[in-house]
Amino acid sequence: MKVRRFFRFISIIIFFFVIQIPIVYGKTNSCSPLTEEQKIEKLLKSVGKIQGSFIRNGETHTPEEAEKHLRYKLEEAKNSFFAPNPKEWTAKLFIEKVASQSFLTGTPYRIKPSNSKEILSADWLLAELSKIESCL
Repeated sequence: MKVRRFFRFISIIIFFFVIQIPIVYGKTNSCSPLTEEQKIEKLLKSVGKIQGSFIRNGETHTPEEAEKHLRYKLEEAKNSFFAPNPKEWTAKLFIEKVASQSFLTGTPYRIKPSNSKEILSADWLLAELSKIESCL
């Protein structure tokens, strides 16, 4: 009788342990929706990690310089009198208004990955945003 109780007890413990594994690990591996601010932050970090260079007004910059510049531009844009409320900023608006071209010259920003040809930063960022939104 004691042996049966012991095995029943062990079976129950194993059952609950097995049930908990997907619950615990499922939450960490799931793709939870991101806020627009989080998407913008991920885009900025992606720029800072480009394997290549960032071209702004004809000059080549490191990924770190590009990220720093875009962060500066974003803060300036959010504080502008003409800008939408900072809480209304979307990742697409960030790409369109901040990260795609020079405010002063209108020259499009470009990205030159080390393993391919130059592309417009807007196109690269939209592709990155698509990856972010599809949890890749």
